Amino acid sequence: MSDASGIGMIALDLDGTLVKGPNGVTPRVRASIRDAQDAGIQITIATGRMYRSARRFAEDLGVTLPIICYQGAMVRHPLTDEISVHDVVPYGSAVAAIAFARGIGLHVNAYLDDSLYMEADTPEGRFYAASSKVPINFVDDLTAAVAEGTTKLVFVTDEDQVLKTIDSLEAHLDDDVRVTRSHPRFAEVIGRDVNKGRALRAVAGSAGMPIEATMAIGDNLNDLDIVKAAGIGVAMSDGDPRVVAAADWVTGTYEDDGVAQAIDRLLDGGIDAGTA
Repeated sequence: MSDASGIGMIALDLDGTLVKGPNGVTPRVRASIRDAQDAGIQITIATGRMYRSARRFAEDLGVTLPIICYQGAMVRHPLTDEISVHDVVPYGSAVAAIAFARGIGLHVNAYLDDSLYMEADTPEGRFYAASSKVPINFVDDLTAAVAEGTTKLVFVTDEDQVLKTIDSLEAHLDDDVRVTRSHPRFAEVIGRDVNKGRALRAVAGSAGMPIEATMAIGDNLNDLDIVKAAGIGVAMSDGDPRVVAAADWVTGTYEDDGVAQAIDRLLDGGIDAGTA
């Protein structure tokens, strides 16, 4: 089912879009999401976060579709926990990335079985765990831990160093992986073909919906593919310039209830897949 605009699904990024720092979903955004659901539009989450962290938002917002986690490396249903997509970082690439981080003193996390692992108790690691609201599992050797397959690796640095870190990782690693950013302080290594846009196609297909009937809202570099793939791609106005440039429409910031602005305009007929 879709509303008059032809849009039947809205995929929402979390950090920087639906939530920001310690601040959750605002009352106005929550009301607009309910209005969309009442109009027959389904909602899903598309985030770089782990499933465990994203699922609580899905439950809170009444999401009944599979949700996109780990930058698209995992698609999992919040009502059944069924996994329909799961891609891991190739082992050789993961080992090379961890060795690179050790060599320059860069903090690195790994995800295994939807749990967070790291070697050292660092301020960067604690910051990351607090941001994601997940517990830490410490291991002596992260390279041994990822032998079973890691969904993604996360490198935590200062905000003014993250782009340099991404460039360094891209130069150091092979073509079996890609490097992206989901947060001002996080660089992430995922499988080469992993992105939120591909995952959105999987979710839309499972719902019997063409990709043209979807809308996606995001802000950071990891949202570029989904903003391009969706029938209507919307960028937060303070988002990465590449995402803003690729979007069909630019909405307000988190502080301006940008998600609500976009949904309200959609429901009012101000955006549609043919004219955005």
